[in-house]
Amino acid sequence: MKKKILILGAGFAGIRCAQDLVKKLSPETAEITLVERNPYHLFHPDLYEIATAFNEEITKKCLSKLSDAISIPLKDLIDGRRVKLIQNEIISIDPAARKVGLKGKILKYDYLLVALGSETNYFGIPGMEKYSFPMKNLPDALKINCHLDQFFHSLYSKGRTGGDVHINIGGGGATGVEAAAELVGSLKRLCEKYHYPFERVHLSLIEGGDSLAALNRTGTKVVTRRLNQLGVKIYFNHYIGKVEKKSLYFKGEGAIPSDVLIWTGGVMVNKLVQKFLGTSKLRGAIEVNHFLQSKSDPRIFAAGDNAFYSKQAGMFAQVAYKQGACVADNLVSLVKGKGALRPFKFEHEHYLLPLGGTYAIWRFRGRIFSGTWVWALRRLVFFRYALTILPLRKSLVKLFKGTKIFVQNDIEN
Repeated sequence: MKKKILILGAGFAGIRCAQDLVKKLSPETAEITLVERNPYHLFHPDLYEIATAFNEEITKKCLSKLSDAISIPLKDLIDGRRVKLIQNEIISIDPAARKVGLKGKILKYDYLLVALGSETNYFGIPGMEKYSFPMKNLPDALKINCHLDQFFHSLYSKGRTGGDVHINIGGGGATGVEAAAELVGSLKRLCEKYHYPFERVHLSLIEGGDSLAALNRTGTKVVTRRLNQLGVKIYFNHYIGKVEKKSLYFKGEGAIPSDVLIWTGGVMVNKLVQKFLGTSKLRGAIEVNHFLQSKSDPRIFAAGDNAFYSKQAGMFAQVAYKQGACVADNLVSLVKGKGALRPFKFEHEHYLLPLGGTYAIWRFRGRIFSGTWVWALRRLVFFRYALTILPLRKSLVKLFKGTKIFVQNDIEN
């Protein structure tokens, strides 16, 4: 009988799995369904570019161009003749009955891939959710972009030219570091646009530990030096204890002014996964074996931020992408009833971190490389990924359009 394969989420893992299944399973053997609430697939690593991109005018057309730079319509990625694409909200997951509840609809499955990603974690910090801007999805990034423009416009409208502006980024992971570095150029352009003295703008990055972007001591030194050159103040070993409208308070360290707070300090497993499938001891993630099967239900697979196994690979796009391929291979073996399941194995091939303008660093086999050529390498990595899910022409268009937008506020420091 034809097996029903249900994929939840069109992120890196979900898209890779769906595309591989189409290639390896015939329509007679499997019915493939993909559920995603958005009509697009998002290249999450470039969200910071959308949040910080400078625009002469904020218009619907401008925001649409920004969105198109890192999003791809699902209809361009999924063969509608082979994969049933459903844009809907997931309400419930019932593993015992093998059913997933959507708004006004229930889907049955024989095999399930859970790849719903993660959500912003505010860690219960008073005022954080109310007074900060998260940067976890496309609407978040666009909201930051619009707010920064509106904020400086309001200063211009009020004729304010003397007061200081304090913009803070909470969280020194890769997203926080990338945003801080790229935001410098955008702020300079905004100050020019609204005739505001740039020397009155203070940008700070707040990190609870003593390292940045999950790098070692050497890598952290390189990032720190670069951010300091750009004028970013870094608070190491500082935890935010409370946030108010115009200030934030450190735990036991007093307060600093805060006109705009961007929060990149934490993520948590999707709440639906936590509620219906996750394990509390693993902060709501699904505990999987080496084949990425749930340890409590072998018909359920998990990938990306939703999966936890003994050798945790981390919440990286390249991890989710390769997990999607592994799950697809294992589903093919199960559906066809032949072949051994493939264990997931992953080694970090590279770690590329853009740091403002056309400058980036590359951690490779314990060594750190930096410069403009590394930035170009990262754009090629994006192009390589686009080629795996899009035809050549569309991949080239995506690369050039995105690069054109992203370099608008690049600075040379």
